[in-house]
Amino acid sequence: MEDLLDGLKRLKLRHTRDCVDEYCRVAATRDMSFYDFLKMVVAEEIAAREETQRVKRIRNARIPGHKTLSEFDFAFQPSIPKREILELETLRFIENHENVVLLGPPGLGKTHIAMALAYEAAVQGKDVLFTTAQDLIDNLYAAMADGTVKQKLRSLGKLDLIAIDELGYLPMDDTAGNHLFQLVSNAYERQSLIVTSNRPFEEWGAPFPNPSLASATLDRLLHHVSVFTFSGESYRMKGVNASL
Repeated sequence: MEDLLDGLKRLKLRHTRDCVDEYCRVAATRDMSFYDFLKMVVAEEIAAREETQRVKRIRNARIPGHKTLSEFDFAFQPSIPKREILELETLRFIENHENVVLLGPPGLGKTHIAMALAYEAAVQGKDVLFTTAQDLIDNLYAAMADGTVKQKLRSLGKLDLIAIDELGYLPMDDTAGNHLFQLVSNAYERQSLIVTSNRPFEEWGAPFPNPSLASATLDRLLHHVSVFTFSGESYRMKGVNASL
């Protein structure tokens, strides 16, 4: 048995090594042929590796919570088309390297939808990052400090989907604006972005350091895009208003 366990370890068949005793009991109980036994072991090892990769993708995506579109209250938010939002869950927009922009005041469900789409993409095998705009900018500043900003941008460019939450809440200086432009430019027709913002497009010049940089960023972001504009009452005030 020790030779078998050592061989499985050297082959990096961790799940099979951990479950070898159980597999032997199952084979004896079912009187399995060698072919069926081997088929079962291989299938279990593949399933275990796929689950490990799924968990790793979700962890690496850094989604701050588990949200789904099935939990979203479309009845409370009639300003957006339910069928078009649910279509995004097919992830065809990622396959086509298209973007999604969610606009509107705070508390209307933009982040919920962005998180749900990011989670679904990670589950379905996509490499994803969910981040606030401020955290993204802070991380790129940190990369500047140790001279790795180019490597960081290249790493971000390898992802299938980047979800950027809360763009426009805080103003950007020249460096931050240029970093965001580079990210959007690198993503253009290569990967997909989800962007949420509390500002309509005509106000996007405010957080950017200059209008030309805002225009160039928008030009690339909006070429292949689905835009959804939210309006109405805040979810966070739903219970409060109901009690008044």
